[in-house]
Amino acid sequence: MSTAAQADTDAQPVAGDDGGAPPPGSAPAPDPGALSARRAVGLVAKREINSRMRTKSFVLSTLGLALALGVYTLIILFSKEGPTKVGLDRDTAALRPMLTAVADRGTDFGFEFVTVDGDRAETLLRDGDVSAVISGDAAGLTMTVERETDEDLLAIVNAAVAEERTTRELEREGVDPVDFAERVASSALETRTLEPTGNSAAEQFALILSSTGLLYFFFVIYGIMLAQGVVEEKTSRVVELLLSSIRPWQLLAGKLIGVAVVGVTQLVLLGGAAVVLAEGTGAISLPTAVAGTLLTVGVWFLLGFFLFAAMLAAAAARVSRQEDLQAVVQPVMVLITTPFVLGIALLSKNAHDPVIEWLSLLPPLSPILMPARMVLGIAPAWQVAVSLVLAVAALAGLTRIAGRMYANSVLRSGSRVPLADSLRLR
Repeated sequence: MSTAAQADTDAQPVAGDDGGAPPPGSAPAPDPGALSARRAVGLVAKREINSRMRTKSFVLSTLGLALALGVYTLIILFSKEGPTKVGLDRDTAALRPMLTAVADRGTDFGFEFVTVDGDRAETLLRDGDVSAVISGDAAGLTMTVERETDEDLLAIVNAAVAEERTTRELEREGVDPVDFAERVASSALETRTLEPTGNSAAEQFALILSSTGLLYFFFVIYGIMLAQGVVEEKTSRVVELLLSSIRPWQLLAGKLIGVAVVGVTQLVLLGGAAVVLAEGTGAISLPTAVAGTLLTVGVWFLLGFFLFAAMLAAAAARVSRQEDLQAVVQPVMVLITTPFVLGIALLSKNAHDPVIEWLSLLPPLSPILMPARMVLGIAPAWQVAVSLVLAVAALAGLTRIAGRMYANSVLRSGSRVPLADSLRLR
């Protein structure tokens, strides 16, 4: 080749650069014909899945979480208390059938009435063998407790005494108490529950804690995992090689999909283990449609993960060192933590509170609050539909913004990229 031809070749401009040098912090423009968008995203996603699911940390964390679920199930089983024992002295023992009958039909709390020696009443109370001791007869009863009176037990005793006296008066007047009770029962008030539930307060708390806690855990763990991967690629300059073949949005989309697949896989494994433990031990009464509930939780996980992880990846792209990562992701972490704290506090206090109902409709609170309400069986279909529509709309808007931040920041090294610069339209 001649010297002139060589000079002409050296003077050829770089494609897309109008003959000038590439701007600082930019990679060579990818060839649009090299890879289709679908193939580019798929390759990045496959790379993320293979690099994360084959690690020891994935296997060990899955086994560790499954073990934690087993321990939690055992705690629930052993923490379930039996019926509360109430002592009756010898004079009061005749009231036991009436007290038992009233207790069985009048309260959800179990009471077991046992005969005790009246002289040992105080000792039994202080040792915790019985919660109360009832002495005397129907004409005059005394209930002795160690500290506070159980209002349910007091109501049962009063009702039993009243029923006993009524029976005596009816017999004195020549009225059959059984026939009289049947006639009274035929006009008793019937109750209708709009949102019936078969779970006790402890079971409801366990469902709330497990559903919100599991989603919160996965959002945080896999979101931070994604953010750390973004910074690691910037530090090692791998991202420059990748962006020489694909576009920034393809790289971000592939990373989001790949990490989401890993998270869903672990979520399904743990969710299946939780169902097996609950069904096998009877520790918690699960919703009737368990498969549908797990599918719904999986959908909400994907929505929530893409929503939070896109913001975390965009924030992480603004820094070049792992030491600076915490500062930029902290606002997003607050968005993830807030619904978890609200879910534990408000749902445990009153799951039907209108405040929690409205908050569960709004992103970014809905990906954690709405699944918890659905697991409890208290979320109407229209509220679920509205929350899904709003979550999808928020996801579309925020991922667009996150994609812009990622593209504007991921190739810039050194100090933290200002937020205004990362949001700037190119």
